[in-house]
Amino acid sequence: MEKTKKILTNILLVFALLSIGVAVGKHLAKPEQQASLVPNASGHQVAVYYLHSTFRCETCNTIESMTRELLETSYGDELAAGKVLWIEEDFQKNEALAKRFEVVASCVVVVEMKEGVIADYTRLDDVWIWMSEPRAFNLYIGEAIDAYLERIKDPS
Repeated sequence: MEKTKKILTNILLVFALLSIGVAVGKHLAKPEQQASLVPNASGHQVAVYYLHSTFRCETCNTIESMTRELLETSYGDELAAGKVLWIEEDFQKNEALAKRFEVVASCVVVVEMKEGVIADYTRLDDVWIWMSEPRAFNLYIGEAIDAYLERIKDPS
């Protein structure tokens, strides 16, 4: 019994250390990506923000991955043309953005940008509910993106 307890303790310790290493590695890799994801200063775009806390759980990473995959598969042309922007941001480090979008937990925010300024936004808190149902998740986010894309086509 004591041997089993020691083995389980060691396994949990290794898991904890690996998790910390992955989190630190992922955090250190982000600044290079951020520079290329800053919204353009001119034009009319739809920005899709994934706002997360400094420490991210597996669920948070899954929501980010699912959102990014939706953008790449369903909005690839719009991403390439700069009509849709993908922005991943730590809301605990960017307090002004968190306050602007009233963010207290990880979420997706779809934003209408005019000349680099936030014109309107929709915070999608229910990504947590829909993440276990990929089709519903994609529909939920896609409807918000499509609504703003329609507005930038016809900004009247």
